[in-house]
Amino acid sequence: MSSVDYVSAINTKGSGLNITQIVESLVEAETKPKKDLVDKKIEGKNLDISSIGQLTSEINTLQTSLNGLANTPRFKASSGSTANTISVSDVSKAKKFNSDVNVSSLATPQTLEFSGYALPTTSIGSGTITIDFGQWFSGASTDADSLFSSASIAANTSLGTPTPHNSLGGKITLLSEAENLSSTKFTIVGTDMAGNSITEEITGPTLGATSTGSKVFKTVTSITPDTTVVGGQVTVGHSAVTFGPNSAKTSSTISIASGSNITSVANSLDSITGVSANVINKGDGTYSLVVRSDLGLNSAIRMTVSENSGDPGLSALDTNSDNSSHQTSASSDASLTVDGVTLNRSSNSISDLFDGYTLSLTATTSSAFRVSASLDEATALANFKTFVESFNKTRTMIEDLTKVAENPDDNGPLSDDITVKNIKQQLNKIVNGKLVGFGSKDYYASQLGLQTSRDGSLSINEAEFKKNFASDSKAFDAIFNSSYSSSSPFLSVSSNSNLKPVSGSYSFVFNSGSSTATLNGLTMTSGIDSDGNTFYASTSGDGTGIRVTPSQTVDSAFVFYGESLVEKLTKYTGKILASSGDLAKKEIEFNEKIADFNLELDDIDSLGETLEKRYRKQFTAMEAAISSLKNTGEFMTNLMDSFNKD
Repeated sequence: MSSVDYVSAINTKGSGLNITQIVESLVEAETKPKKDLVDKKIEGKNLDISSIGQLTSEINTLQTSLNGLANTPRFKASSGSTANTISVSDVSKAKKFNSDVNVSSLATPQTLEFSGYALPTTSIGSGTITIDFGQWFSGASTDADSLFSSASIAANTSLGTPTPHNSLGGKITLLSEAENLSSTKFTIVGTDMAGNSITEEITGPTLGATSTGSKVFKTVTSITPDTTVVGGQVTVGHSAVTFGPNSAKTSSTISIASGSNITSVANSLDSITGVSANVINKGDGTYSLVVRSDLGLNSAIRMTVSENSGDPGLSALDTNSDNSSHQTSASSDASLTVDGVTLNRSSNSISDLFDGYTLSLTATTSSAFRVSASLDEATALANFKTFVESFNKTRTMIEDLTKVAENPDDNGPLSDDITVKNIKQQLNKIVNGKLVGFGSKDYYASQLGLQTSRDGSLSINEAEFKKNFASDSKAFDAIFNSSYSSSSPFLSVSSNSNLKPVSGSYSFVFNSGSSTATLNGLTMTSGIDSDGNTFYASTSGDGTGIRVTPSQTVDSAFVFYGESLVEKLTKYTGKILASSGDLAKKEIEFNEKIADFNLELDDIDSLGETLEKRYRKQFTAMEAAISSLKNTGEFMTNLMDSFNKD
């Protein structure tokens, strides 16, 4: 629209009317109702977008609470030591227990120091460094075997005729220092009371050896039961310094380029799995390269250097034959007793002692402390209440947004939105639906005290919750913990991939003739896990992702996968919150509508411009006619005045 035409306003030759104001009024009278209607539509869609934003935020809060509730432990673990703690690591395996633990030593890494460098940038030569992992043994060790109480054992020497002993049922137990385990050699030569020859040589911790404290014991199997050794000799020996490779760890070789220094070598070593390295300032004007292994007796490092003849110096890092000149601390296993049984572990984080729990060691102890696990009703109930509260808040918001009132003006902003209404219906369906795959029995959330009122809100019957919490672990898992299980105690079931199977029961069949297995009639693939156990994995059908590991031959059994209520809700909320989910689609839809409405406004503005041009043209023509008539009138008046004067 043009601004006020003041020339027109003071036009005395024409009609004297304010043509601009008249034109603008006419245009506004025709376009404003249309623009008001479109503006109202835009306002409504902006409100819809705001409502979707509020709902998205609330469902995000619900999902966050669900993530916190997933894998709620049914048990709580406690430790009588503040330094050595225990925690639940796998809720599906956790159970009640009590044990006494005493920690003799912690697992430690091997530490090597290569010192005397003037600067971190001091050249160190070039070549290659090969890293092997294993165990170092140093020095000869002897010990007396209590079974041969009348004699002493010296390294690499023979023992005379031992005192007859049959308290172990005809078995001989041999003893040596654990630090020399891999290179220790026992040789038994003799006869039993029946005159049968006995000869057995044992090198290292072969199958049948067990560790107790700083000792290793080996039962000699050549001696038949119910006999007594009456003669022979025992030889104990090992080399002064040896390295026993760990076959479970792969060697690594790195190339050190010409011009390298201890800093660049440290960076190269640090990139190797099982090795950490750095350069430290000794504070005396020199620097050292410090190399550390992983924890555990069998994680020590052997560094074998091949240096370039024209660029020497790298051989200073060689520990191939002897590491004693550079070793500042030796690698070792953690040693502990559990209920009087001595155990060694290569880590201070031990997860294979108590199923479902991790024992974390940080200090040795002078006496045993109690570790235990018991039902944790309070935490589970608190988590359950958190879920109910969050669910009800989400549901209430959806009801407010989709409310249909007697007075349409009181309707919720999304009262006619089917997508949002369907979200509420789906949430109700999940909460009240059947939960399968937790054994042969189906479950409902109501079995753990979850109640649904007439208005759809949730509440907890605490008495019912407490009763079933204590008596039915499957009912608890059906709410909180997705789980794999089997009808056979000899089948371990787990996930084989990131793909989750469909909840339910599956028939596992093993064909011993062909050593093949099927799941619901579909062939499973086989493999060997890191512990050397054979497993069978499902790669097709509803059971895709199920992995079955037999501990002994099982011809047939049922395996189960149960998806918990919490995981079902988490999966659904994640789906609707995704960038391609229902709520994002609704927001896109509303924004597209607003864009269309803005185009309508543009069209109305164009219409106004057209009307303005037309009206101005019409009024201009009128003004011209009026001006012409005025001019004619003045001419006639002047003419008549002239006649009258005459």
